[in-house]
Amino acid sequence: MRPIFPSARLAAAGLLPFLTLLSACGGGGGDGGDPLPPPSQAPVEQRVAGEAVFKVRGAGSGWVALAEKLQPSFTARRRPVRRLLVAEGAIAGNGYAPPEGWSLIDFAVHPSREISAVIATDSQVRLLRLDRRGAVIAQFDFQDATIPDDPYIGDPNTIPDHKALLPRATRDAVRLAPLGEHLALALHTGRNSILAYRYSYSAGGFKREWRTLVEPGVAVGGRSTTSGTFDPFGGLHDQWQVLLDTDASGRVAVAVNLNPTDYAEGHAAHFRETLPADFFTGALLTELAPDGRRIGTSYLETRVQTEVKAIKWHGESIVAVGRFLPTRLPDGSGWDGLVSVIPAGRHGRASYRALDIERGDALLDVTSLPNGRLLAAGSSGYIQNPAGASISEEAKPLLLVLEGDGALREKLTVGGGPRHNQVRSVAPHNGAYLSGSLENGPGTHSADADPALLRADGVVRGLRLP
Repeated sequence: MRPIFPSARLAAAGLLPFLTLLSACGGGGGDGGDPLPPPSQAPVEQRVAGEAVFKVRGAGSGWVALAEKLQPSFTARRRPVRRLLVAEGAIAGNGYAPPEGWSLIDFAVHPSREISAVIATDSQVRLLRLDRRGAVIAQFDFQDATIPDDPYIGDPNTIPDHKALLPRATRDAVRLAPLGEHLALALHTGRNSILAYRYSYSAGGFKREWRTLVEPGVAVGGRSTTSGTFDPFGGLHDQWQVLLDTDASGRVAVAVNLNPTDYAEGHAAHFRETLPADFFTGALLTELAPDGRRIGTSYLETRVQTEVKAIKWHGESIVAVGRFLPTRLPDGSGWDGLVSVIPAGRHGRASYRALDIERGDALLDVTSLPNGRLLAAGSSGYIQNPAGASISEEAKPLLLVLEGDGALREKLTVGGGPRHNQVRSVAPHNGAYLSGSLENGPGTHSADADPALLRADGVVRGLRLP
């Protein structure tokens, strides 16, 4: 995986060398303590052959999940193939799939159990309202004619289309979160500005209530593979995505990854906020009030390769999780899970901690537990080419109970398939929890010679914690 940086400053910071093949490996140490017994299973167990489950949310006694067909790295980033699994009870029905030529990008579930979804082409973005079975009951073509007028820090000639709703590199650049029956939307535009919106919904239609500039447009670099078919943790396109969450009071949190981008430089120039010199790895996390006012921005500065994968409100804090590389070890281990708990209203440098479970670790999602603790999901036990970015075929599913400050409390026992495994999503459900997983998936090079190996199985599973 080789980054193509937007500026000489970033280029000097860390070009990744040529990828080489990593074979699946065994062994590895534990986390230093006996894990808890496996969570007891709540009455949900839905397996999907040939698709991974990347997101799951509870919907009353039912649930909604985003299933995705695995594709080669560039195709998956550009035009994801996703559909919704919608269950009124334990078992999913037909759900929703987008029309030909469109990609389903994200969804949100509302208290009524109606669903908002966003679909996109290379040039269009459309909001949908679905009933609790996944049938379309309203649609709205998203437009924003003021995008070309948003501030841009840098050389605007690097932007191919200042009016574009989405970046040329990917359709996967918009996220949704519920605000009761209404909706928050975050967008990475074709101008590389980061925007947040609130839409109200009443029978038959969406209406924009406010629009807030989260980050000005800046240069954003691309990453490409020199070898390898698949991108297990999505690191090739983290820089194009925007992370979003809301809380019950209507507050909004939005985050962007920095590497390889000029967002730190652009943020400091536009908002006149001091950031560390040579700050180009980590993330920026912005808090918005329910009326869209910008409260402030925290910055996660690690000084090493970092990928933030999810943010969640947790009481009066915002939690960010992901993975980072504090030490690149010769055996291909060294990646640790990353967790940062950021108090609401407290901005500036955010503290963070490493979670070192087994060889390589990644945290991919997190949700609150009722006792003030956290349930974190991810993957563990993998290795990554110490001279590049190829990830092994072997990886174990990971579920952790964390203290409210992000410290590790317990590692839970959870099963998986024979190849690469990830717990991609966790969410509350009916007094228990749901997990959405990728099981028996490929590593970076598993499908290089045989495209049939570019596959995984998805699982939606109900969990009752011990």
